[in-house]
Amino acid sequence: MNTSTSNLLTSKWITILQEYEKVKAGQSTNFKTVDQLCKAHYVHRKDIRKYYERWMKSGKDRSSLLPQKRGPKVGKYKLLSKEEERTIIKIHRRLGANEFEIFHLIKNNFKTHPSVSTIYRTFKRYPLNKARKEKIKRYVKRYPGELLHADTYYLNKSIMQDRKRYYLFGIIDDYSRLVYVEAIRTITAANVTKAFFHSVQYFLAHGFEPESIMTDNGAEFTAYTSQKAKKTHFFETMINIVGIKHIYTRPYHPQTNGKIERFWRIISTECLDHLNFGQTIDSLNNEINSFIYHYNYERRHGSLDYQTPLDRLTAVTELLK
Repeated sequence: MNTSTSNLLTSKWITILQEYEKVKAGQSTNFKTVDQLCKAHYVHRKDIRKYYERWMKSGKDRSSLLPQKRGPKVGKYKLLSKEEERTIIKIHRRLGANEFEIFHLIKNNFKTHPSVSTIYRTFKRYPLNKARKEKIKRYVKRYPGELLHADTYYLNKSIMQDRKRYYLFGIIDDYSRLVYVEAIRTITAANVTKAFFHSVQYFLAHGFEPESIMTDNGAEFTAYTSQKAKKTHFFETMINIVGIKHIYTRPYHPQTNGKIERFWRIISTECLDHLNFGQTIDSLNNEINSFIYHYNYERRHGSLDYQTPLDRLTAVTELLK
């Protein structure tokens, strides 16, 4: 990378960090607080702190502000794709095969045939034995409606007729995995709240009432600037009125809301990737509703001992009779 390109990529953060130092020292003529600096440059104070620490550790070297490479580091071992890893783990779980047996079973089925050592390392990355399973904190709620997981999902512009950005609002019941999805035009708090109350009606029709909901800290779900803003936030206000408890995920940790995150991958691979181009909002909702019918009433889930969400709900209803 030449010097001009490097300067271009780092100029924004150099300006922000230099001004940040002045604000902290009380010498800035442009901003009184860090919040004002963040609003002016459309950045979060956590990002400023991250880049500032990186900059200081390098002795204020400009190159430390360049975008850093992500993903696994290149080493002497060949990396398997996620699909290949899942295939190996599936064989290991269902057949009880060890690494030597799997080495022969998958012959000529992978792009690059992995060695026995690579297969063993794949085992180690997934908690399959008792000792590793104990380290994972898995939970399933005791009854329907005890906890719902909600999130929003960005749709690809290319599938829409008007080439505009649309979104999905999704919410899934922790106990039964019953899910509700709705396509929305924008992810404002008002639109998300409207979709949420549509989902409440959907769950009530299935015989249970939501008690609590877990979301991330997105602007459509809450406000984190102050307690006053949080109390007056549209989504927060509406769920407080109906008496639903709001639980938040840990920042930058989507695994906390893993059930809805896993659902997004399912609907992407089994539905969205197969849609024709030129969808309207109505045709998109029709396609999604067809998939949700299959997901809730016909598709058997490994996490539910190969029951459907409807089977899971029916079993609870029979116990209550």
